[in-house]
Amino acid sequence: MALIRVISRVDKDGRIKLPANIRRAAGLREGRWVEMKIVGSRGKMNILITPRDVARKILVRSLRREK
Repeated sequence: MALIRVISRVDKDGRIKLPANIRRAAGLREGRWVEMKIVGSRGKMNILITPRDVARKILVRSLRREK
């Protein structure tokens, strides 16, 4: 279930502008690092963008589970 949904266009340099309402809702500011990954199966793939501080916590948690 989407809380906010927008459509953006990829520019000639491969960049996608995230609208202000999406940036605000996600807590993204200029210069902040994010992790991007493709999730889902071939029939329905999505791009997941996670702020880096949250991504680091998820990575540490997953590495601990592997041990």
